Amino acid sequence: MAFIDFCLQYYGSVGRGELMNNFGTAVASGTRDFTLYRELASNNLVLRHEDKRYYRKDTFQALFVHDSRAVLSTLAHGFGGGLTVDHPRPSLCEDAPDLVAPPQVVLATLSRAISQRQAVQLTYLSLSSGSNERVIIPHVIVNNGQRWHIRGYCRSRKQFRDFVCTRVTEVCLNETPVEPHEQQLADTEWNHMLSLELVPHPNLQHPEAIALDFGMLRENNQPIRRINICAARAGYLLRHWNVDCSQDHHLSADEHHLWLRNHKILEACANASLAPGFTPSAKTSSEKTASAQATAQLLRNH
Repeated sequence: MAFIDFCLQYYGSVGRGELMNNFGTAVASGTRDFTLYRELASNNLVLRHEDKRYYRKDTFQALFVHDSRAVLSTLAHGFGGGLTVDHPRPSLCEDAPDLVAPPQVVLATLSRAISQRQAVQLTYLSLSSGSNERVIIPHVIVNNGQRWHIRGYCRSRKQFRDFVCTRVTEVCLNETPVEPHEQQLADTEWNHMLSLELVPHPNLQHPEAIALDFGMLRENNQPIRRINICAARAGYLLRHWNVDCSQDHHLSADEHHLWLRNHKILEACANASLAPGFTPSAKTSSEKTASAQATAQLLRNH
């Protein structure tokens, strides 16, 4: 039903052939599916006998909620998440090429470890220290906007860290018991949520264009987009969207279309050094040196 609904809304027509190709069903089954859909929404489609296809009517009312991001993914990769299904129609939407997809064996092992709450032993190629073996307890696979990271507890460093999935050269499950302090509930940075207040950069000549880009709502006559995100991801997101996080929004508005209005919220964020223009207040010289070193390490991992 969702497939028929989707094709009518975004392709304008659908036939039994698409159902048969996508779901491996027989002709009789496809006929029953269209009969059921017509019973549910008779004003959504009309059969044209010349080509035996169902076409969208102007009175169409979607039976399913199709999220815009999911729609774009389906238009680009096919219905069903692009797992094994070909395009139901010639593609009318092109996605950006994915240059950093993790190898399947790495992705499969990491996802199984997360699902079964197990540790993994992996060989990791770091930009700073080269190839080395680690035992980590992964709890989530996350896209930082450029790369897929695995976040988990590193027993070597005795802290939660991010690892780039594509830099894992070998990985296998580790049978050692997982302790409570190694699990997701103990990851303070992951569990601490931040509410970022993104607004058009104050130096833009036409901020309403950016307000449209990011679906901003008006609050006290100012466009704003609030994003709730865990602290562990905040720095990555702000860097990915090139958000000016300086106190006085001094970065170029030509390059930084957004400004983080509540920039002080990053004071307690471990990866805040990734945020463009962000400078923690009242730092000593030793703290500045440590911060610079931490930034360099984060950028190497990023």
